[in-house]
Amino acid sequence: RDAIKRSTAVITGKVAEHLAPYLPPFKFNPKDARFIGSPIDLIVFDGLNDGEVRQIVFVEIKTGKKPSMNQNERLVKRAVEKSGLRGHWFT
Repeated sequence: RDAIKRSTAVITGKVAEHLAPYLPPFKFNPKDARFIGSPIDLIVFDGLNDGEVRQIVFVEIKTGKKPSMNQNERLVKRAVEKSGLRGHWFT
């Protein structure tokens, strides 16, 4: 039962990562988003579809009752914040 529950949570998370650009909280044009998967879910080339990239945004999407990042995701988040680049961490 526990394995099935964890597997269901993982599958739900993967589906959410792919659907996120089409849901209302997502602030960017879905056409500008590229799914990477790991160690970050999406990279958004904001404005690409309009022919003018205004910014590049790293996006990590988390689902579940207690969303948390793994070590690699935390490393990317720190690097993004340290560099002054923009990141979004959706839960």
